[in-house]
Amino acid sequence: MKVRFFLGFFVFLITAGQLLAQYSETIVSDRPGQSNSPNTVGKMVLQFQSGLQFDGASDENYKQNVFSWPTLIRFGITDKIELQTLWGYQNSKAEVLNFEFKDKGINLSSFGLRFNIFEETEKAPALGFEFNYKTKMLSKDFKPDHPSSKFNIMAAKTLTDQLSLTANLGADFDGNSNSHDGFYTLNLVLSVNEALSVFFENYGYFNGDYFDTYFDFGAGYVLNNNLQLDVLGGFGYNDNLFQYFVSGGISYRITKWRKE
Repeated sequence: MKVRFFLGFFVFLITAGQLLAQYSETIVSDRPGQSNSPNTVGKMVLQFQSGLQFDGASDENYKQNVFSWPTLIRFGITDKIELQTLWGYQNSKAEVLNFEFKDKGINLSSFGLRFNIFEETEKAPALGFEFNYKTKMLSKDFKPDHPSSKFNIMAAKTLTDQLSLTANLGADFDGNSNSHDGFYTLNLVLSVNEALSVFFENYGYFNGDYFDTYFDFGAGYVLNNNLQLDVLGGFGYNDNLFQYFVSGGISYRITKWRKE
């Protein structure tokens, strides 16, 4: 039964991938921000999204500093289906009372698929689905007990000529237990002109025991059709713990294999 289901789902994706889908002449990146777009990069387009980030957290008895470098690689099989892989390196130091803990190495390793279910219409938002398989190919300090997964449903709608809204809702399994965390994002983007856009975002994580919410904001600048730079920062205050981050990154795509 399961085999038939997955075969049927695979055939559906391939068939649906041949349907009409929009391709943007200018790069569209998930950076900056936490929200992912329901749209793909486009058939035979290779896109890189990477950046450096510093995170800090502190309360009366705890302090943490984290430097990380996440990189997402995306490749379009069709205009509606893309493959992706996420890798990251992290160096962190935490102080708890008089004790110090250090971790460093590969902290992200996943392979996934993004599928654009519907393009945006005048009355309905664009809708997409994303699945990522998180492997155990991590450094010793970050290696989980077993592989896990992450699911995400993405929606986006143009509100005016300058404003657009993107929302995500999903579940993230940690690989160390059967439990999972839910997550959400709400990202409002203002296009200042053809090159510059700014955003404000609320996002969070939750399960039956907690609900943590954060805010971030920043800007992206398109240098040409295939290159974008970005800068952002964010903060949150949950359970007496203040957390913040600053980040800067780049998104670049290669379109030479694409044929209209």
